[in-house]
Parts: sequence; structure tokens; C-alpha cells
Amino acid sequence: MKQPGKYLFILVLCNVGELYFGKKFDTDLYLEKFGYLDEKEPGKQHDEHSRKSAIETFQEFAGLKVTGILNEQTLKMMLAPRCGLPDVIKPSDRIPPSGNKKANRRQPLQFNAPGYKWDKKQITYKFTGYTRQLPVSSQKRAIRNAFNKWEAVVPLTFRETTSSDADILINWVYRSHGDGSSFDGLGGTLAHAFFPGNSDISGDTHFDDEEVWTERSKEGTNLEIVAAHELGHAIGLGHSNVKGALMLPFYGGYDPNYKLHYDDIRGAQSLYGGRPAPRPTAAPRPRPTPRPTSRPRPKPTRKPDDEDTCNIKFDDIANGPDGRLYAFRYRKVYKFNSNGVGIERKFPRNVRKVFPKAPNNIGAAVYDRYHRKFYIFKGSRYWRYSSNFQLDSGYPKRVLGWYRGIQAALQEDNGEIRVLKGSQMSVWREDFSQPPRGYPISISVGWPGLRSDLEAAVRYGRRSYFFKGGNYFRYNDYYRKVDYRKAKAGPWLGCGRVEPK
Repeated sequence: MKQPGKYLFILVLCNVGELYFGKKFDTDLYLEKFGYLDEKEPGKQHDEHSRKSAIETFQEFAGLKVTGILNEQTLKMMLAPRCGLPDVIKPSDRIPPSGNKKANRRQPLQFNAPGYKWDKKQITYKFTGYTRQLPVSSQKRAIRNAFNKWEAVVPLTFRETTSSDADILINWVYRSHGDGSSFDGLGGTLAHAFFPGNSDISGDTHFDDEEVWTERSKEGTNLEIVAAHELGHAIGLGHSNVKGALMLPFYGGYDPNYKLHYDDIRGAQSLYGGRPAPRPTAAPRPRPTPRPTSRPRPKPTRKPDDEDTCNIKFDDIANGPDGRLYAFRYRKVYKFNSNGVGIERKFPRNVRKVFPKAPNNIGAAVYDRYHRKFYIFKGSRYWRYSSNFQLDSGYPKRVLGWYRGIQAALQEDNGEIRVLKGSQMSVWREDFSQPPRGYPISISVGWPGLRSDLEAAVRYGRRSYFFKGGNYFRYNDYYRKVDYRKAKAGPWLGCGRVEPK
């Protein structure tokens, strides 16, 4: 007899006026269950302020307009198919990273890794039953494809077995089925899974056989997508609030091109690390220049600012509010051509001619396209510029603690600004006085395969690029590995042989 473990995943569908867990739909009960409200003390009701704050937090988490009002759109989202795991930490348990209890306590988490993980690299799974709705071969293929999504990004191997001691047991069951978490028939719970661990039920994944399971169809419920979500839980992940993430608690229906979101990958790799990346290919050595027959004249000694454009190292490189790339070196700024290759005429220029009062020898630069602000960092201060390159009033300001002396920065597609220093990286916002919980982390964890002491970084053309000396690394964010290393003179500066980035 299997022992109950950590119950993890339930998908629930209700319609207005129908029952919710056997009771009339209760908004407070919903908000309590999913972490937005503390549970009521016996005989007490939630006050309107707490309820309004909880609704605002739910709206923020679900990507809705934040009003604090239980409107039709909000109620519709509450009644949508979703997971039974809480979305946020209950209000009484929330402590902001800074320890300031007056800070924003509504801020939802991104990927959530509660701490359960497998202590081995090869995980076995076994089918203990099937549904009659699909051929067995289709069911096996759907589960295998779902495992492949995770196997591609973490150093785990999933292998089907017929052994009785398989790590993950997979089955289609209905109603009460012996694990303390009953299914409720068509249109209700879709599936559930259990965290990794040492109990008999750890990792086991169950699908409700009274649902309509399908493949390659918008009708019914797509088995592979639900399985991929479930198996994310089975390897130790909780839920994300990032739009588009597979681990978002709301089931999104059939998508023939579904894939792991960057946030899903980052969560899994926070537990297990990334797949070992191939050793970057070294840039080809340039052919030696033939020695001249006559003695050359000695070259005059150059100052750093006289550095040849084709050989410059970047202090950092960043997107600009005008859609161009800007690279910094010593007291100069270089503006790239509109196609991202080569330097525009009239550049380089003194950095203060473009960014008033900016420092020389910057540490890092990044453009926040969501808020249309350009940041320059040096030492213990940072400068903020509006879209017209004007320094905002009250700047520069001080950066504190770990953030002093950052060396590079870039903004991810989800809006998160990531900063690098030495062998570590963290996320940064203006209201952060110290890295949030879980940071800083090693650069090799944030971007497996990258080295320490990177000098510059930028997100460009939906890819991430990192620079060191005369070379750059193109990073594959989906597979979490380095695509290659190249000399940057051609692809970026337009010198010599120009080739794609």
C-alpha cells in the first residue's frame, strides 16, 4: 500500500453557480486555498481591505488589470482550469528579500522550486495502466515527448522500465484511487503529481480517466502538454507566474508548438544545473603577417582612447531607446549602424556628449525597454536616463552591497534585469538594496557553459551575447548552452570578413 506523499497538482474547472470542492463557490475559500488570504480564524471574517488586497494580488499574478474588484474577467479566471498548488506565499508568511515589511508584499514569485529533487541522475518510469481513449503507442509517445522537454535542459535521464521499483509510476485512474486525492469526473480534476522524495508515491503521476484525452487536437485535453506540466512537478518544480511558462498554474489548451519557457528552464536548472555545454570552438588564429623587407618606423605610443575600433574591447554594450546598439570603452561611446554591424559615422564620441554627466570607464549599461530607462553603472553609483538621453533628476544614486562594482548587465525578454560581477550574477531593480532570495548565483548556473569575469552582455535579436576581450559567445537560451565563440571584429564591428552574429 503506497503511503501518501506531498500532494502537488490538481486542475479544477467550475462554472458560475456550480459547486467548488462540493460547496457553493466561495471567493474567500479560493483566495485562501491559493495563498492570497490567510485562513480565517474560527468565527471571524476577512476584512474588506484584506480581501481587496488579495484580489489585487490574484489579478497581478494572473496578468489581469489590477483593480481590486471581483469583476467578470477576474471571476472567469478564478473558474478556469488550474492547478491546486498555491500561487503565492500566504500574506502572514511573506517577508520581502530586504526584510522591510513595508515593502510590496504582493509581488508574485517567478519559478518556484520548493526544494524537493531527485538525488540521482537516471530516473526510471513505469506505466501501471493506460486509458482506452488512445492507442498505447500514442500514450507512450506523449509521455516520452514530455520527458524529453526536461531531459534537454537538465542533466537527468528518464528511462522506461517494467521493474517494480521504478521511480515514477504513471497511470490513468478515476474517482478515489488510493492516494488520498480523489478525481471528480469529467470537467473537473485533470491530473495530479507528487514531488520527488523517498516515499513510495514520490514522483508518481496520475491522469483522470474520465477526461477526454487527445493528441494533436484542440478538442478535449492534450495529454502531452498536461504530462509535461505534471512531470515538471515530478522533478521538483512548483508554479511560475510568468506569462507563457509551462509551469503557470492555468492550463492553456493545445499548442502544437509548445515548449519550455526560459523561466521553466531556469527553475529546473536551479535544482539540477544545466546540460553540459560543448566546449566552445576557439576563434581561428589570424594568419601571420609577412615581415617587411625594410625596418618599419616605430609606432607612436597610443593612449587608451586611441584604441583601434576593430580591436576595441567593450566595457559594456547595450540596446538604446532609439533601437540602436551602444558600446562603451574608456571615455567613448560607439553607436552601431541600424543593422547592428559596424559603427555609425560621427562615432565614436565622448560619452558625455551622448549621456550627459556619465562617468568614464563605465562598469555596466542596460536599457529597460519596459520602463524606457537607460542605466549606466560604475562602482557604487548608477545613472538613469530617459528616452531622450536626458539624465533624470536626482541621479546618480548609490548602489549598495553586492551590487557595487557590477561588470555587465542585460535585460531578459520577461523584463528581468540581470547583472554580472566576477563569477556571479543576480537580478536587479532600483528598489533592491540587496539581491533577492536565492541570489546571487554562479554565472555557470544562470548560463551553463559560460566563464567568469565576462566584460559585456546584451540581449539582441532574441538571443543573448556575452563578450570577453576580442571574442563573444552566442548563447542558446532554449537549450541553455553556448552555441559558439567567435571573434567579434567581423560580426559586430564590420571589420574584415563580415558574417552573421
